[in-house]
Amino acid sequence: MVRIALETAEPRRAGYRAVVATDATERTAARDDRILVIARVLAAVVIVILAFAWVTLFLYPDQTDHRFAWTITPTMTAMLMGAGYGSAAYFYARLLVGRRWHHFGLGLLPTSVFTWLLLTATVLSWDRFHHGTFPFLLWWWVYLITPVAVPAVWLANRRFDPRTPEPGDRPYPTWLRAAMFAAGASMCTIAAWMFLDPNGAIGVWPWALTPLTARAVAAFVALPAVAWLAIAADGRWSAAKRMLETVAVGLVLLLVAVARAWAEFDHGSLLTYAYVSGLAGTLAAIGALYAWMERRRSPIT
Repeated sequence: MVRIALETAEPRRAGYRAVVATDATERTAARDDRILVIARVLAAVVIVILAFAWVTLFLYPDQTDHRFAWTITPTMTAMLMGAGYGSAAYFYARLLVGRRWHHFGLGLLPTSVFTWLLLTATVLSWDRFHHGTFPFLLWWWVYLITPVAVPAVWLANRRFDPRTPEPGDRPYPTWLRAAMFAAGASMCTIAAWMFLDPNGAIGVWPWALTPLTARAVAAFVALPAVAWLAIAADGRWSAAKRMLETVAVGLVLLLVAVARAWAEFDHGSLLTYAYVSGLAGTLAAIGALYAWMERRRSPIT
Protein backbone atom coordinates (compact mmCIF):
# COMPACT_ATOMS: atom_id res chain seq x y z
CA MET A 1 0.00 0.00 0.00
CA VAL A 2 2.90 2.36 0.79
CA ARG A 3 4.42 1.73 -2.64
CA ILE A 4 1.06 2.34 -4.33
CA ALA A 5 0.63 5.58 -2.39
CA LEU A 6 4.14 6.75 -3.38
CA GLU A 7 3.57 5.83 -7.00
CA THR A 8 0.30 7.79 -6.94
CA ALA A 9 1.86 10.80 -5.21
CA GLU A 10 4.79 11.10 -7.63
CA PRO A 11 2.70 12.15 -10.66
CA ARG A 12 0.88 14.61 -8.44
CA ARG A 13 4.20 16.18 -7.35
CA ALA A 14 5.38 16.28 -10.94
CA GLY A 15 2.13 17.97 -11.95
CA TYR A 16 2.47 20.50 -9.11
CA ARG A 17 6.05 21.30 -10.13
CA ALA A 18 4.91 21.79 -13.72
CA VAL A 19 2.18 24.18 -12.61
CA VAL A 20 4.61 26.15 -10.44
CA ALA A 21 7.14 26.33 -13.28
CA THR A 22 4.44 27.50 -15.67
CA ASP A 23 3.27 30.19 -13.25
CA ALA A 24 6.84 31.40 -12.78
CA THR A 25 7.37 31.54 -16.54
CA GLU A 26 4.16 33.48 -17.03
CA ARG A 27 5.11 35.96 -14.29
CA THR A 28 8.53 36.46 -15.89
CA ALA A 29 6.98 36.94 -19.32
CA ALA A 30 4.52 39.45 -17.87
CA ARG A 31 7.43 41.55 -16.59
CA ASP A 32 8.56 42.39 -20.09
CA ASP A 33 9.51 46.01 -19.26
CA ARG A 34 6.83 47.42 -21.54
CA ILE A 35 5.64 51.01 -21.30
CA LEU A 36 1.86 51.15 -21.12
CA VAL A 37 -0.16 53.37 -23.42
CA ILE A 38 -1.48 55.27 -20.41
CA ALA A 39 2.09 56.19 -19.46
CA ARG A 40 2.76 57.53 -22.95
CA VAL A 41 -0.50 59.49 -22.88
CA LEU A 42 0.49 61.02 -19.54
CA ALA A 43 3.90 61.91 -20.98
CA ALA A 44 2.40 63.52 -24.08
CA VAL A 45 0.00 65.68 -22.08
CA VAL A 46 2.60 66.65 -19.51
CA ILE A 47 5.15 67.64 -22.16
CA VAL A 48 2.79 70.28 -23.56
CA ILE A 49 2.16 71.74 -20.10
CA LEU A 50 5.85 71.66 -19.18
CA ALA A 51 6.86 73.35 -22.44
CA PHE A 52 4.33 76.12 -21.78
CA ALA A 53 5.65 76.57 -18.23
CA TRP A 54 9.28 76.60 -19.40
CA VAL A 55 8.64 79.29 -22.02
CA THR A 56 6.66 81.40 -19.56
CA LEU A 57 9.00 81.17 -16.58
CA PHE A 58 12.45 80.75 -18.11
CA LEU A 59 12.18 82.97 -21.19
CA TYR A 60 9.85 85.64 -19.75
CA PRO A 61 10.53 85.59 -15.99
CA ASP A 62 9.70 89.28 -15.62
CA GLN A 63 6.17 88.87 -17.03
CA THR A 64 4.60 86.47 -14.55
CA ASP A 65 2.11 89.14 -13.46
CA HIS A 66 0.04 88.37 -16.57
CA ARG A 67 1.56 85.18 -18.01
CA PHE A 68 1.53 82.92 -14.92
CA ALA A 69 -0.73 81.73 -12.12
CA TRP A 70 0.78 84.20 -9.65
CA THR A 71 3.27 87.06 -9.74
CA ILE A 72 6.79 85.79 -9.01
CA THR A 73 9.57 88.13 -7.92
CA PRO A 74 12.50 88.24 -8.28
CA THR A 75 13.11 86.64 -11.66
CA MET A 76 15.54 84.07 -10.23
CA THR A 77 12.69 82.15 -8.61
CA ALA A 78 10.72 82.13 -11.85
CA MET A 79 13.75 80.88 -13.79
CA LEU A 80 14.49 78.23 -11.15
CA MET A 81 10.98 76.90 -11.63
CA GLY A 82 11.37 77.17 -15.40
CA ALA A 83 14.60 75.19 -15.23
CA GLY A 84 12.82 72.45 -13.32
CA TYR A 85 9.96 72.31 -15.79
CA GLY A 86 12.36 72.35 -18.75
CA SER A 87 14.35 69.40 -17.43
CA ALA A 88 11.13 67.51 -16.68
CA ALA A 89 10.04 68.08 -20.29
CA TYR A 90 13.25 66.35 -21.38
CA PHE A 91 12.47 63.37 -19.12
CA TYR A 92 8.91 62.94 -20.35
CA ALA A 93 9.97 63.34 -23.97
CA ARG A 94 12.35 60.42 -23.47
CA LEU A 95 9.55 58.45 -21.79
CA LEU A 96 7.20 59.15 -24.69
CA VAL A 97 9.53 57.44 -27.18
CA GLY A 98 11.17 55.02 -24.74
CA ARG A 99 11.07 51.23 -24.96
CA ARG A 100 11.80 50.02 -21.42
CA TRP A 101 9.80 51.05 -18.39
CA HIS A 102 12.58 50.57 -15.88
CA HIS A 103 14.54 53.37 -17.57
CA PHE A 104 11.86 55.80 -16.39
CA GLY A 105 9.95 54.27 -13.50
CA LEU A 106 12.08 55.85 -10.78
CA GLY A 107 11.42 59.31 -12.19
CA LEU A 108 7.74 59.21 -11.36
CA LEU A 109 8.48 58.90 -7.63
CA PRO A 110 10.10 62.34 -7.20
CA THR A 111 7.50 63.79 -9.57
CA SER A 112 4.74 62.51 -7.28
CA VAL A 113 6.32 64.11 -4.20
CA PHE A 114 6.80 67.33 -6.16
CA THR A 115 3.13 67.53 -7.17
CA TRP A 116 1.94 66.84 -3.63
CA LEU A 117 4.11 69.67 -2.28
CA LEU A 118 2.96 72.19 -4.88
CA LEU A 119 -0.69 71.32 -4.36
CA THR A 120 -0.24 71.90 -0.62
CA ALA A 121 1.63 75.16 -1.24
CA THR A 122 -1.20 76.34 -3.47
CA VAL A 123 -3.81 75.74 -0.78
CA LEU A 124 -1.67 77.39 1.91
CA SER A 125 -1.13 80.55 -0.20
CA TRP A 126 -4.49 80.62 -1.96
CA ASP A 127 -4.80 84.42 -1.81
CA ARG A 128 -1.59 84.96 -3.82
CA PHE A 129 -2.97 83.53 -7.06
CA HIS A 130 -4.55 85.25 -10.06
CA HIS A 131 -7.96 83.66 -9.66
CA GLY A 132 -10.19 83.45 -12.72
CA THR A 133 -7.34 83.67 -15.23
CA PHE A 134 -6.35 80.93 -17.68
CA PRO A 135 -2.84 80.47 -16.15
CA PHE A 136 -4.36 79.97 -12.70
CA LEU A 137 -7.01 77.54 -13.93
CA LEU A 138 -4.34 75.56 -15.77
CA TRP A 139 -2.14 75.50 -12.67
CA TRP A 140 -5.02 74.50 -10.41
CA TRP A 141 -6.26 71.63 -12.56
CA VAL A 142 -2.73 70.37 -13.22
CA TYR A 143 -2.00 70.15 -9.49
CA LEU A 144 -5.38 68.66 -8.70
CA ILE A 145 -4.94 65.86 -11.26
CA THR A 146 -1.22 65.04 -11.33
CA PRO A 147 -0.86 64.18 -7.61
CA VAL A 148 -3.22 61.28 -8.36
CA ALA A 149 -2.43 60.55 -12.01
CA VAL A 150 1.36 60.28 -11.72
CA PRO A 151 1.48 57.74 -8.85
CA ALA A 152 -1.45 55.86 -10.43
CA VAL A 153 0.48 55.43 -13.69
CA TRP A 154 3.56 54.39 -11.74
CA LEU A 155 1.60 51.73 -9.86
CA ALA A 156 -0.03 50.46 -13.06
CA ASN A 157 3.22 50.18 -15.02
CA ARG A 158 5.62 49.01 -12.32
CA ARG A 159 4.29 45.46 -12.41
CA PHE A 160 5.98 45.09 -15.80
CA ASP A 161 9.38 46.07 -14.40
CA PRO A 162 11.56 42.93 -14.36
CA ARG A 163 13.38 44.35 -11.30
CA THR A 164 16.60 42.74 -12.47
CA PRO A 165 19.80 44.35 -13.76
CA GLU A 166 19.95 45.08 -17.46
CA PRO A 167 22.61 43.12 -19.39
CA GLY A 168 25.88 44.96 -18.84
CA ASP A 169 24.80 46.63 -15.59
CA ARG A 170 27.33 46.63 -12.79
CA PRO A 171 26.27 47.22 -9.17
CA TYR A 172 27.17 50.48 -7.45
CA PRO A 173 30.03 50.29 -4.97
CA THR A 174 28.84 50.45 -1.37
CA TRP A 175 30.47 53.84 -0.82
CA LEU A 176 28.66 55.30 -3.84
CA ARG A 177 25.23 54.14 -2.69
CA ALA A 178 26.00 55.57 0.75
CA ALA A 179 26.95 58.91 -0.84
CA MET A 180 23.71 58.94 -2.85
CA PHE A 181 21.65 58.24 0.26
CA ALA A 182 23.48 60.98 2.15
CA ALA A 183 22.96 63.50 -0.65
CA GLY A 184 19.27 62.63 -0.95
CA ALA A 185 18.69 62.75 2.81
CA SER A 186 20.48 66.10 3.14
CA MET A 187 18.46 67.66 0.32
CA CYS A 188 15.22 66.22 1.73
CA THR A 189 16.06 67.88 5.05
CA ILE A 190 16.58 71.24 3.30
CA ALA A 191 13.34 70.85 1.35
CA ALA A 192 11.39 69.94 4.49
CA TRP A 193 12.84 72.91 6.38
CA MET A 194 11.98 75.36 3.59
CA PHE A 195 8.46 73.99 3.25
CA LEU A 196 7.64 73.84 6.95
CA ASP A 197 9.47 77.02 7.97
CA PRO A 198 9.32 79.34 4.94
CA ASN A 199 9.94 82.43 7.06
CA GLY A 200 13.16 80.91 8.34
CA ALA A 201 14.23 80.19 4.77
CA ILE A 202 13.40 83.76 3.74
CA GLY A 203 15.87 85.07 6.31
CA VAL A 204 18.92 83.23 4.94
CA TRP A 205 18.22 82.38 1.30
CA PRO A 206 20.61 83.99 -1.21
CA TRP A 207 17.81 85.82 -3.05
CA ALA A 208 14.46 87.24 -1.94
CA LEU A 209 11.61 84.82 -1.23
CA THR A 210 8.03 84.90 -0.02
CA PRO A 211 6.30 82.09 1.89
CA LEU A 212 4.80 80.82 -1.39
CA THR A 213 8.02 80.96 -3.38
CA ALA A 214 9.95 79.41 -0.48
CA ARG A 215 7.59 76.43 -0.58
CA ALA A 216 7.80 76.30 -4.38
CA VAL A 217 11.61 76.24 -4.23
CA ALA A 218 11.33 73.50 -1.59
CA ALA A 219 9.32 71.38 -4.03
CA PHE A 220 11.99 71.82 -6.69
CA VAL A 221 14.71 70.88 -4.17
CA ALA A 222 12.72 67.77 -3.24
CA LEU A 223 12.75 66.55 -6.86
CA PRO A 224 16.48 65.68 -7.06
CA ALA A 225 16.50 64.76 -3.37
CA VAL A 226 13.97 61.96 -3.83
CA ALA A 227 15.66 61.04 -7.11
CA TRP A 228 18.98 60.36 -5.34
CA LEU A 229 17.23 58.21 -2.73
CA ALA A 230 15.34 56.26 -5.40
CA ILE A 231 18.50 55.68 -7.47
CA ALA A 232 20.42 54.41 -4.45
CA ALA A 233 17.59 52.14 -3.32
CA ASP A 234 17.05 50.62 -6.78
CA GLY A 235 20.71 49.91 -7.49
CA ARG A 236 20.47 49.54 -11.29
CA TRP A 237 22.55 51.89 -13.37
CA SER A 238 20.22 51.45 -16.34
CA ALA A 239 17.34 52.66 -14.15
CA ALA A 240 19.26 55.76 -13.08
CA LYS A 241 20.60 57.13 -16.35
CA ARG A 242 17.54 59.04 -17.55
CA MET A 243 17.01 60.63 -14.16
CA LEU A 244 20.63 61.75 -13.94
CA GLU A 245 20.41 63.20 -17.45
CA THR A 246 17.29 65.08 -16.35
CA VAL A 247 19.01 66.49 -13.26
CA ALA A 248 21.99 67.52 -15.40
CA VAL A 249 19.73 69.38 -17.86
CA GLY A 250 18.11 71.18 -14.93
CA LEU A 251 21.49 72.16 -13.48
CA VAL A 252 22.67 73.61 -16.79
CA LEU A 253 19.49 75.69 -17.02
CA LEU A 254 19.91 76.79 -13.40
CA LEU A 255 23.47 77.98 -14.02
CA VAL A 256 22.18 79.98 -17.00
CA ALA A 257 19.51 81.45 -14.71
CA VAL A 258 22.11 82.39 -12.10
CA ALA A 259 24.13 84.25 -14.73
CA ARG A 260 21.02 86.10 -15.93
CA ALA A 261 19.83 87.01 -12.42
CA TRP A 262 23.19 87.52 -10.69
CA ALA A 263 22.25 91.07 -9.64
CA GLU A 264 19.36 89.65 -7.58
CA PHE A 265 21.65 87.60 -5.32
CA ASP A 266 22.96 88.72 -1.94
CA HIS A 267 26.65 89.06 -2.82
CA GLY A 268 27.60 89.44 0.82
CA SER A 269 26.17 86.05 1.79
CA LEU A 270 28.36 82.96 1.86
CA LEU A 271 25.25 80.94 0.98
CA THR A 272 25.20 82.64 -2.43
CA TYR A 273 28.58 81.22 -3.33
CA ALA A 274 27.82 77.90 -1.67
CA TYR A 275 24.65 77.64 -3.78
CA VAL A 276 26.38 78.39 -7.08
CA SER A 277 29.34 76.12 -6.22
CA GLY A 278 26.89 73.38 -5.29
CA LEU A 279 25.18 73.62 -8.67
CA ALA A 280 28.45 73.49 -10.59
CA GLY A 281 29.91 70.78 -8.36
CA THR A 282 26.84 68.57 -8.64
CA LEU A 283 26.83 68.93 -12.43
CA ALA A 284 30.51 67.94 -12.57
CA ALA A 285 29.90 65.00 -10.21
CA ILE A 286 27.02 63.74 -12.35
CA GLY A 287 29.18 63.97 -15.48
CA ALA A 288 32.00 62.06 -13.81
CA LEU A 289 29.61 59.43 -12.39
CA TYR A 290 27.92 58.95 -15.77
CA ALA A 291 31.22 58.47 -17.60
CA TRP A 292 32.60 56.13 -14.92
CA MET A 293 29.52 53.92 -14.73
CA GLU A 294 29.35 53.66 -18.53
CA ARG A 295 32.99 52.50 -18.61
CA ARG A 296 32.23 49.92 -15.90
CA ARG A 297 29.44 48.31 -17.90
CA SER A 298 30.19 44.69 -18.68
CA PRO A 299 30.49 43.78 -22.37
CA ILE A 300 27.23 42.25 -23.62
CA THR A 301 27.88 38.87 -25.16
